[in-house]
Amino acid sequence: MSILYIVRHGQSEGNIMGGFAGRVDYALSEKGKKQAMLTAEFLRGAHLDAVLTSPLQRAVDTAKPIAAQHGLSLVRRPELVEFDFGDWEGLPPAALEQRFPDAVPTWKNRLAEVDCPRGESMADCYARAKRALTAITAEYAGKDVCLVSHGALIKCMLCVLHGYPLAELDRAIWANNASVTKIVCTNGQYTIEYEGYSDHMGDLVTGVSKALTEKT
Repeated sequence: MSILYIVRHGQSEGNIMGGFAGRVDYALSEKGKKQAMLTAEFLRGAHLDAVLTSPLQRAVDTAKPIAAQHGLSLVRRPELVEFDFGDWEGLPPAALEQRFPDAVPTWKNRLAEVDCPRGESMADCYARAKRALTAITAEYAGKDVCLVSHGALIKCMLCVLHGYPLAELDRAIWANNASVTKIVCTNGQYTIEYEGYSDHMGDLVTGVSKALTEKT
């Protein structure tokens, strides 16, 4: 049996700005740093054998206090990186709407069909999420692991874990910043004990709405 704790990074400067952050390497906001510490404290009592993180700074800085609590070194895993928004990345909402008028409507209403110019498609991300879960549970069989990643990839992971096809991606939640999902893996079968838990952050809970603006 293996246990996976899937953590989304804390609030980033990109989350505050709005738009699509993707591979842009935004830092955590001051609130995001506090969220990361609260999530590390929440996971203090969990047994962890490894802490794996996306290589992007907002994920690394969320993972660091978790690893420190358990005396572990961080393992950077490229497959845990955020969705590649290609030409949509880093644009403020007004510029995004002007240059790519179909981007936000497609994201809001036909998420599974998203295919970013010079970036990823959501089908690519879904397949990557599935490969990552399979590879990590095989590599860390019988161990307890924390994964720190990003909103779109975690949504795809949750879709896979629930057994939903890509076409039903909207059934999976958007995880709040620094929220925790606990998965038990037994003989290749996944059981979700809880998902997107964020009550440990009290009034510091944040997420990103479908309108791509900060939600509190």
